Amino acid sequence: MYSLGRASLIVRKMDASAGRLSVFDDVVRKNFYIRFFYALYEKSPGFLKTTLLIIYGLKCYLSVNWASRAEGEIAFFASYPNERVALDHLRRNLPELSAAELTISRRNCLGWPALAALPAFLACVARLWPLAARLSRRLHFMPACRVFSTTAFYLRFGRLLKQRRAQAVFIANHYSPECLALAAAAHRQGGKVLFVNHANATGNKVYAPPLHCDLAALTGQGVLDAYMENGRPPVNAVFIPPTSPQAQMRSHFNPEGGLSVGIFLTALTDMARLEALVAQLLESPRVARVLIRPHPVKVINEDLSGLCTADGRVQETGGSLLIDDVRLCDLAICGNSTATIEVLRGGLPVFYDAALDSCGHDLNGHLHRKLVPPLPERLDEAALEAVAAFYDDPDWLGRMRYFDASYRGDEAEMFRRLAVGIRETLQDSGLAPLLLTPAAAPAAQDEAQDEATAAAEEPRRAEAGEKPEARPWTGRRLSG
Repeated sequence: MYSLGRASLIVRKMDASAGRLSVFDDVVRKNFYIRFFYALYEKSPGFLKTTLLIIYGLKCYLSVNWASRAEGEIAFFASYPNERVALDHLRRNLPELSAAELTISRRNCLGWPALAALPAFLACVARLWPLAARLSRRLHFMPACRVFSTTAFYLRFGRLLKQRRAQAVFIANHYSPECLALAAAAHRQGGKVLFVNHANATGNKVYAPPLHCDLAALTGQGVLDAYMENGRPPVNAVFIPPTSPQAQMRSHFNPEGGLSVGIFLTALTDMARLEALVAQLLESPRVARVLIRPHPVKVINEDLSGLCTADGRVQETGGSLLIDDVRLCDLAICGNSTATIEVLRGGLPVFYDAALDSCGHDLNGHLHRKLVPPLPERLDEAALEAVAAFYDDPDWLGRMRYFDASYRGDEAEMFRRLAVGIRETLQDSGLAPLLLTPAAAPAAQDEAQDEATAAAEEPRRAEAGEKPEARPWTGRRLSG
């Protein structure tokens, strides 16, 4: 079961890991505005640091709201484009779901709804101040902001959920402050938490936050194993197809035609290696064009304009669907990108280049499990024949299905199982609608102060090792 304390500890542990700190440093280097506030924060005295955290918390508090007046049993929430793609994929294939939608945007900070929500946050400031002061002393700028924002989001989501009759929330991220805060607020009010993975992350060399949801819709056994490692509690899971469509593997190449090679990037790209790789590919007589697809989260991307050529042989793709870029290519090169699974699923053979980013060698286990071959020194005819033989191996299908349970399977049946799982999860709860009528509404400031007191204390209690209320697992696993 999610609680605010548990959510705050997950965010803190995730953001204090070496990999995340490297990403934060990379973001600060690339973004002027973040770099400015980082320098201001680090050079400020304690009082000003705490004030900046409170202001940031206010921005987070006001940035979330209902997308419309539509009611629904399940409130869907996505904070990044790749999360929205995962949730929209489910909604398209499960049109019978009664859905509402929560949004996060700076635009939500403006207008009458934000003005109406402002007094409730201001009533919390005195009780949130000690938490902000403690975080400002212990953590660097970005981890402090994210941990504190967990509490701010939690307070806001708690009030928003009471306005509607949603019995559950559906999220696509299990480590972001906003998604964890929503999950904690839903569980606090007796609701259910449903989860779908937005990426095929199967890395076992970094901290993988545990799942405490009521039902998880996962794309494969590899993702489930990552969540279950180190003896964590069982996950009530059902397997679903990834977001992109399947296609026959195109591992045999026209011996006379030029190849379009796609390079699919993730965070922490090694630009020196990328430049060398592009130069190497352009030297090959078999390569007609190189397409570079950056990570969908723009703030972590490098400037690739210097690599693009006027003749169009090297191009950066952007804003298009992943499957559209897959269809433009004959061959792909990936580092530790979780998009590797969907690239393969789209029928594109993949080479693994361990030096393309600094996320760690074979982070997701694709090389170890012989899902992809390593990039050869030269992309010649021998290399192309070898990659064709690699993907023609009859055993490769089983290796692919470990990462994508739906590969060459009945996807409609998988969605039917998910629909049954969702309905059973909601029915098991015996929930009444969480609609808050005007007559039953408590005074805004009194409620906000009570929630703020509990919210400010819960992360401290969790940090001290005090456990939240235990909630038994039902013992039913739908993935089998």
